[in-house]
Amino acid sequence: MRYSISEIRLKYLFEARMSGAWGEEPEEGNSIVCIRAADFITEKLQHKKIDLTKRSFKKEEFEKKQLRKGDVILEKSGGGENQPVGRVVMFDLDEPALCSNFLELLRPNIRKVESKFVTYVLYSLWINRVNTRAIKQTTGIQNLDITEYLDTKVSLPSIDKQFEILKRLEKEIVHIDNLIGSKEKLLSILSEKKQTLITQAVTKGLNPKIKIRDSKIDWLGYLPQHWQIKRIKHVASKIGSGVTPKGGAEVYQQEGIPLVRSQNVHFDGLRLDDIVHIDFETHESMSNSKVEIGDVLLNITGASIGRCYYYEGQYEEANVNQHVCIIRPNDKILTKYLYYFLMSDFGQMQISMCQVGGGREGLTFESIKAFIIPLPEINEQQALLDSLETSIGHLNNLAKSTKRSIELLTERKLALITESVTGQLKID
Repeated sequence: MRYSISEIRLKYLFEARMSGAWGEEPEEGNSIVCIRAADFITEKLQHKKIDLTKRSFKKEEFEKKQLRKGDVILEKSGGGENQPVGRVVMFDLDEPALCSNFLELLRPNIRKVESKFVTYVLYSLWINRVNTRAIKQTTGIQNLDITEYLDTKVSLPSIDKQFEILKRLEKEIVHIDNLIGSKEKLLSILSEKKQTLITQAVTKGLNPKIKIRDSKIDWLGYLPQHWQIKRIKHVASKIGSGVTPKGGAEVYQQEGIPLVRSQNVHFDGLRLDDIVHIDFETHESMSNSKVEIGDVLLNITGASIGRCYYYEGQYEEANVNQHVCIIRPNDKILTKYLYYFLMSDFGQMQISMCQVGGGREGLTFESIKAFIIPLPEINEQQALLDSLETSIGHLNNLAKSTKRSIELLTERKLALITESVTGQLKID
C-alpha cells in the first residue's frame, strides 16, 4: 500500500544552514579536513574518505562551521553544461572537518526528517533537474540561489515511514548496484579480450601453426618468419601535425573548415559533436596539415596522448591542430592495419617509451618515425583485418548490449529513488 505524505518546503527540514570555508594553507598543529566538491561520489551520495584536502581555520570559524555526522553537504557553486550545480552528499567522517566555500552545510532537523532520507530527496531534485530553476549563471560558473532552492516544496512521510522506505530503497539499490558491477566487470573483460586480439593479430598473426623467428627485439619477441620489421617512416609518406591558428580559439567559427583537435580523436572513432571550424583562408594557410582520406590521426600531447583513429572522409575538407599528428600510409601498409598497430599493446608501449617534454607529455615526429612495426604483405594485412574485425564486431556488439543494460539499470535506480521520496513507492 502507499503511505500518507505531506508537502513541506525544504527550509523547514533543516535546523541550520551555513556556507563552508576555505581557510588558509595548513599549518603544523592546525590541519583540518576540508571537503570539496571534487570529493563527491555523486551516485553514492557519499564523499571520499581518503586523500582529502587539509586546511587551517580560525578557532571561531571552525567551531561555528564544523561538520557533524549526518549533515548534508550541498554543492552551491560549480556545475557545467552536462552536470548542473546542486549535487549532494551526506557527511560521514570520524574526524573534524569543514566543507569548502563552494559548498553549503545543511543540518537536518531530526525530529522531522532522517538525514539519509533528505539526502535522497535533494539528490532526486538534482537528477530530475528540479533544482535548475534556482540556478543563477552570470559567468562560466553556476551558482545555486540557496534561499530559492530551499523554498522548493517536497513530499514528506512520517519519520517511521522514512526509515521503512530507506530500508526498502537501499536493499533495492544494493541489488541494482551489484548487477551493474557485474556488467561493468564484463565490459572490462571484453575490452581486455579485444586488446589481446588486436595485439595478437598485428604482431603474431592469427595462424598459430605458422613458422616463427626471433625478432631480436626484446619487447617484441617472436613473429612470423616471413614478416618484415619496418620503422613507421618507411611505411608513411607524411608524418606531421598542424599549428594553432593565428588568434587561437578566438578565430574558431560555427561553420567553415572543420579543425580536428585531440579531444575529437578517440580509439573508437572521431567524436565530432564539439568540432570547431576555421575559415577557408586559415585552412589554406595551413595547407601542410590538410587531412586526406586514409590518414591515421594520432594525439601527440596532453592527457590523451596515444589515442588514434583514421580519417574516413567525414568532411569534404578538414585540418588538424598542433596536438594531432597526421600519419599518411604509403602503399606498403593499409590504413586500418597501421591504426590497429598503434592502438595495440606494442604500439602504445612505444608511445609511452618515447614521451618527452619535461613536465608536459609529448611525442616528437622523429620518435614517431622511429617506431618499429612488424609487417606482412598487403594481401595478408587485409586477410588479418577481415578476420580481426569479424571477431571485434562480435565483442563490440556484446559490449554495446551490456552498456545498454547498465543504462537501463541506472535509469531504474534513479526512478526508484524518485518514487521513494515522492510517495509513489508501494510498501507492503
